[in-house]
Formats: sequence, structure tokens, C-alpha cells
Amino acid sequence: MLNLIRHWQQREARFLALLALTLLIIGLYLQQGLMLAAREGSGYRVIDTEALQRRIDIGELRDHEAQWYHPTRPDEE
Repeated sequence: MLNLIRHWQQREARFLALLALTLLIIGLYLQQGLMLAAREGSGYRVIDTEALQRRIDIGELRDHEAQWYHPTRPDEE
């Protein structure tokens, strides 16, 4: 292996340096993405169904669609 390394020319060394730099940048990018994904509040939203049902029961919320809401018909586009 050492004999092979001794015979590298400058072109191969530059290529390997570029490859190492590319892998380093990809690794840093993926690490940053994982850090953002692990942040609090970046996951699925947890719905407090008991509080929602309480608000429906006391009349703050309705348990049906809004009055302006209606399913679209095929002729509406």
C-alpha cells in the first residue's frame, strides 16, 4: 500500500483531497439537518383531545364543519 501511495501523482492526490472535502461537507450538512430535526417542536403535533372535547362541550367550538364549507361539485373548479 505504501508503495502505491509513493507513486501517486499530484492529480490523484488532488482528486482524493477533493473527494475527502466533498464527504466532509456532506457529513456536516447531514449533521445540521439531524440537529434541526431533533429540535423541540419540530415533530408531529400532539393534540390534547380532552381539552378539545371540553371546548366543544361548553360551546366554544362546534363539532361540525363551518357553515361556509361545502364539498365541491364536479362543475366547480
